[in-house]
Amino acid sequence: MRVATSTIFNLGVFNMNNRSVDLFKLQNQLSTGRSILTPSDDPVASARALDLTQATRLNGQYIDNVKYANDTLALTENNLQQTVETIQDIQQLAVQSGNPALTNSEKRIIEADIRGKYQSLLGLANTTDGNGMYLFSGFKGDTKPFNEKAFGDVSYDGDQGQRAVQISPSRQIPVSNSGADVFVKIRNGNGTFATSLGKPDLPRTINVGDSGPIQFSRDPAGGFVQSDYRVDWDAGTGNYTITRANGGGAVVFSHAALLAGANAFGMRIQAQGLPPGTATASISFDATLSNNRGTSVVSPGVVTDPVKWAAANSNNERYRVQFHSVVNPTDPTTNLTKYDIIDNDTASANYNRSLIDGYNYTTDVPAGGRTDTAGNPNSFPRTYTSGTDIVFGQQIGEVAALYPGWDFGGKLSVDGTPKDGDSFSLEPSKDHDLFSTIGDFSAALTGYANNEVSGAIFQNQLNTTLSNLDNALSRILSVQAGLGSRQKEGESVQNTNEDLNVQYKSTISKLTDLDYAQAISDFTQTQTYLDAARKSFSSVQNLSLFQYIS
Repeated sequence: MRVATSTIFNLGVFNMNNRSVDLFKLQNQLSTGRSILTPSDDPVASARALDLTQATRLNGQYIDNVKYANDTLALTENNLQQTVETIQDIQQLAVQSGNPALTNSEKRIIEADIRGKYQSLLGLANTTDGNGMYLFSGFKGDTKPFNEKAFGDVSYDGDQGQRAVQISPSRQIPVSNSGADVFVKIRNGNGTFATSLGKPDLPRTINVGDSGPIQFSRDPAGGFVQSDYRVDWDAGTGNYTITRANGGGAVVFSHAALLAGANAFGMRIQAQGLPPGTATASISFDATLSNNRGTSVVSPGVVTDPVKWAAANSNNERYRVQFHSVVNPTDPTTNLTKYDIIDNDTASANYNRSLIDGYNYTTDVPAGGRTDTAGNPNSFPRTYTSGTDIVFGQQIGEVAALYPGWDFGGKLSVDGTPKDGDSFSLEPSKDHDLFSTIGDFSAALTGYANNEVSGAIFQNQLNTTLSNLDNALSRILSVQAGLGSRQKEGESVQNTNEDLNVQYKSTISKLTDLDYAQAISDFTQTQTYLDAARKSFSSVQNLSLFQYIS
């Protein structure tokens, strides 16, 4: 076989180049610590490593998201804890204000303190996170959630949503709350029904020359009413002005409006006996929240059997406990206080009917009013005793003409001495925001007058306020529990994400990291091969016939 000199040279160079390339690759692997320098080194392992690298980066973002979520939830938790402490401070002030020894001026000092706490709550409700997003505005992170129209009148301008952060491929965690869920959707009363001072169905009338305490019916949307008022009219213009003595401005009505019973400051008034001529005349009077004239105080009530109550009140019925003073048959020199429980729901076919004996107050009552005469089967059937339960159910000895054997599974109690005609209302619980609760109580403090009737009205409002504040605390504590659950979930997912990171990196390491022992061995071996190739080529290149010919 004849081998050309050029072939010997080409083959020698080729082998040395290959060994140099191998040595260069091994040197790069040793310097980078990676076994795969290009996808062609190991296409399968390279593809797997690329997928795992992308998964690691995404998982790293999830880890950052969990940290952000936990920071935001911790900020919200701290905010709500401050809210709880502020509400508890208001509760303490409210209880303190119930001390009958306090003067009007001392109650107003407490009211000023409560106003400061109110502003603190409003600030807490409008807290932002580190990125300027409001904590309690729902999806509307850049919208201020609570805006004050007037003291105690705050609008919620957020929405019902919750902003969420992706913390894993299949899980999002909410990092905000709807302010409506925290501060607005707070059920009043005991959560099922709410008790309050009775609201008469018709306005009282005033005559020219009247003065002193006159009770008014209350417009449910008008707010707490208790103050000194003055009515001025001018027969020449036919206009009437109602002014609240302790502030609040004046409201002007036409002649016809006042005669019809117009609404002002949450009350309805009606005038008769107008002064003649063009002279201006006025009367002054004290207004109270309702037509109650006694010193009785109602409890929030309790549902003793939720199933029975739900069955009996599927249409959100409203009731009224009405009191009536009658002559004591065993001692005619004294009176007994009797009461009836009246179905006061206008949506019911039995509107204004006694639940106890079926008496229909709407159609059966005589023009002179219901009286308690001997032999009248429709007398107010139950005798009132201060502090005892008023049970919404048939009692021993009663003949229930409306609902035989009725038992609604609820009760309330009344303490004190109600006057004839006094009443308390019972209505389904509804949402009553925290700011309105504080505003109502502030009005009760400023409107307090140092007499027994005003004291009873104030005590009823105090009981309502304390009950509503308890409900607010329960609501916020429920939100806090949800925050704690989310924080724990975030910590759990964070641990999983960190474990995944370790697993991803371990797998990538197995696929791409260099086995230094093997690489150094290969490097030494390849270096030996290259040296041998160089030496052998050096020897072979000297083999030439011309050396022998010469």
